[in-house]
Amino acid sequence: MSEPGDRPDVAVRAEGLRKRMRRTEAVRDVTFEVRCGSVFGLIGRNGAGKTTTIRLLLGLLRPDAGRSEVFGEDSLSLSKGTRQRIGYLSEEPFPYDDLSLPRTLEFVSAFFPNWNWDLAERLMERLAVPQDTPLSALSAGERRKAELLLVLAQDPDLLVLDDPMAGLDTVVRRDFLWAALDVARGEGKAVLFTSHVLTDIERVADAVAFIDAGRVLFQTGLDDLKAKTKRIVVAGAARRGDPIRVPGEILRRDEKGDLVVVTTDFDPLAIQALRASYGNVTLEDLNLEEIFVEVLGDAPKRAATAAEATPPATPPGAESAR
Repeated sequence: MSEPGDRPDVAVRAEGLRKRMRRTEAVRDVTFEVRCGSVFGLIGRNGAGKTTTIRLLLGLLRPDAGRSEVFGEDSLSLSKGTRQRIGYLSEEPFPYDDLSLPRTLEFVSAFFPNWNWDLAERLMERLAVPQDTPLSALSAGERRKAELLLVLAQDPDLLVLDDPMAGLDTVVRRDFLWAALDVARGEGKAVLFTSHVLTDIERVADAVAFIDAGRVLFQTGLDDLKAKTKRIVVAGAARRGDPIRVPGEILRRDEKGDLVVVTTDFDPLAIQALRASYGNVTLEDLNLEEIFVEVLGDAPKRAATAAEATPPATPPGAESAR
């Protein structure tokens, strides 16, 4: 880990984080960074370690190994000033819910010297949250929007959203998401969020990290991930037993005699060579949800593929294609 403060363009950095929760190693050697001015999606199944990772980053849990920083300060010793730059909306409901939204805003504002009342007023109008009802009596969508407003009015430089839209319908999720990002995309601000709705992440994220069983599999720009992750279908190849290997393949299966291969290192020249050698080859683009299913949705098949794979051989004809 580099010295604190030496990378002003990085809002969050984690290196080698490990944390055991009871008998489970919930976080295993997690390493990634979130740059200022970016929207970063942390993606994984339930129980993958996303919430534990966020709590470690914010200094709410102590790691068993590794460390993390927020704006160059160690997560376990964040200054008051740095904590006031962080807006955190957890998956848990706001604990003080017996007051109306205006009264709750007054209460929370006392803890934040940079509280933005103009922004709070605009968000109340935009999000159309009832103002004369205790938070506890609001619908799930209204309450979640009120809780978002409480976080955004802090005008944070780092916005952390831990699955904030779980259980909300499509319209509420859309309003919620765009309200958050309109505010958070200010110059130099950063957003770190998790969500089970991958279309939401795909709509707004600049970069993503996939986490599985507590370990970050990879971190990459979203556009780069979609450009390099492809599904390749070679008609009849599985039935014929063709000895095909694709560079960067992470998964292969037999679908009614066709060979289906997923690669995270797409090479146009390799595809040309496959078509020249094996004829009917289809190349399919994948959206983020499809990539998630292919990468994380079938661990046994991934393990088998990794065990059986030999170093990728150049497909017949590849040299001439170059």
